[in-house]
Amino acid sequence: MAFRKLTVGVLLSNSSITPMAKQFSTGLKNGLKELNSDVEVEIVPEFIGQGSRDLAEAAITKLVSFDDADVITGIVSNKVGIDLSEKIANVKRPFIINNIGEHLPDPEKFNDYMFLNSNHTWQQLWSMGSWGGKTFGKKGMYVSGLYDCGYSFQSMLSAGMESVSSGVTMPFALAPTPNPKEAGDISAVFEHIHHYKPDFILATFCGKEAEMFLTQYVEQGLHKTIPLLGLPFLLEPFTTAEPVEVYTTLSINRELKPEQLEEVSHAMANPFTQFGFETGLVIARAVKDQGGKSLQKAIAEAEIETDRGRVEVKSRSNAMQSRVYLVKNTFNGIKDEISRQLIGELETININHEDVKQINSQTSSFWMNPYLGI
Repeated sequence: MAFRKLTVGVLLSNSSITPMAKQFSTGLKNGLKELNSDVEVEIVPEFIGQGSRDLAEAAITKLVSFDDADVITGIVSNKVGIDLSEKIANVKRPFIINNIGEHLPDPEKFNDYMFLNSNHTWQQLWSMGSWGGKTFGKKGMYVSGLYDCGYSFQSMLSAGMESVSSGVTMPFALAPTPNPKEAGDISAVFEHIHHYKPDFILATFCGKEAEMFLTQYVEQGLHKTIPLLGLPFLLEPFTTAEPVEVYTTLSINRELKPEQLEEVSHAMANPFTQFGFETGLVIARAVKDQGGKSLQKAIAEAEIETDRGRVEVKSRSNAMQSRVYLVKNTFNGIKDEISRQLIGELETININHEDVKQINSQTSSFWMNPYLGI
């Protein structure tokens, strides 16, 4: 074995929505327990605020030059990962990026030291757009808070709709946020919903704004007339007299059977715990199987099995394993009482699809922080 001591540097982003840094750290430690007792593991955390490139780069410099980290991992967006590509090539340390896939990846801009562990939300949004367009009609609508809109959600939803029909429309409404330290004015988006009368809605609110949105959605009776699609983070506790149906997706790398839905849904309810655990397992497998290979090469060859199925972290291929399933959640505002129904597997795309190449080639403005890193 190449290591008697293994130093793992960890980039941790802050979140006021969910304790993703703590969740990732807990999962990582549990995954690394797979290493034999004769390998001493040192975990060095570095907090990088909301995940900006500058803070991440400074943390990597410290982890390499002072801590002599053998491998670096953590929660950063694909956008920041791409921006750090040259840095990672220079320091020559394996860098395992973890995120929910709020931005499209661009593997052509990664290098051999860069790896990715994600459930590729961009891919799920394309699938929801395709399914929504076929099932409900040509007029979708995207509603969001200010801090949830600077990602690939709307473009991928629109691309999915356009894949099944011409003449689709995608009006959108953002909740204005006069005070950055307070929740947005959620009531403002409902004026646009009533005006456009969409065939279906995709909402990407989270945290307090998700609670406010769901409450008003039901109070205004829209849950009876307009189908609602969302990311799982929309399912925040709320209080109304009636339940609401929310269609979400679940991305795993294997077949999902109806009787497995609850177990897998719970496993992915805290994706950052899952990502941390998987990353720890990948590192442990690489160290065990390293032999005379570099750790970078061993990580590239490592494969593990988890609740998501077979997981590998090679950036050029891991989105090609994903299978996207549609779930109907009947939600009364109490998280422990969500009733889930598996609708079926959806068509999806991978990183080689023309839609991905086209959107990646466009000039656009992105938030640097990972989704929920606010």
